[in-house]
Amino acid sequence: MLAFSGCYYGGGEKERYELGEIRKRWATLPDLSPEGERKRGKCPLTPHEVGLMLRALGFANDTYLYVASGEIYGGEETLRPLRELFPNFYTKEMLAIEELKPLLPFSSRLAAIDYIVCDESDVFVTNNNGNMAKILAGRSNQTKDENGGHELGYLQMC
Repeated sequence: MLAFSGCYYGGGEKERYELGEIRKRWATLPDLSPEGERKRGKCPLTPHEVGLMLRALGFANDTYLYVASGEIYGGEETLRPLRELFPNFYTKEMLAIEELKPLLPFSSRLAAIDYIVCDESDVFVTNNNGNMAKILAGRSNQTKDENGGHELGYLQMC
């Protein structure tokens, strides 16, 4: 996803090269200025920025976080600041690695697990405006409680 955003996340020349190589595979992608895209608010938040935003919104460090994601560029190093802010940090791989083995070849099935967990959550926060966020927001609009309010508190960052 980062490659398609045209954004840069501070990973040095290695990051610029790797993401640039991925972008070259799609001739239809426009040539974007990473700095310009960030100034326009078009870049997904980094895991650290997500953590800072959650803290600013009043979430305490004992809040449980489930990170619904595929592979995150930069891996554990990129996630470290978020883990430090919220030690109760989980992914599907951390919770059910043995149970996931038969599903690993099927990315859509893995995404379905993330969808179910997010849909059952009290709060859903996204750092992009992808299909998962749109489907969950639509589901939230569809399922109203008896007072006419939403069952879930969705914090969508676009």
